[in-house]
Amino acid sequence: MKIEIIKDEKNVLLDRRDIVCNVISEGTTASREHVKNMLVALLNTKPELMIFDRMNTQYGTQDILGYARLYNDLQHLQAIESGYMITRNAAKESGEE
Repeated sequence: MKIEIIKDEKNVLLDRRDIVCNVISEGTTASREHVKNMLVALLNTKPELMIFDRMNTQYGTQDILGYARLYNDLQHLQAIESGYMITRNAAKESGEE
């Protein structure tokens, strides 16, 4: 799997970065958590500061457009993002499915 960042825009008003990436996968479709972890490693940041919003598959291909928001600190993230998005992006523990 390969990730390339298409757009990395600074959102000064909300003190975050809005990121659009293209995920090129071979074989099976990648999971949200796997793509998020790869994007975190690529941007050299902490996973708790990133909200991976959505993944849209491209018609006729296996390419996926991913949309993410990267915050500078946890307080801004918790003040701006909805509770369900924070829960969805929380790291899963080894006991959860």
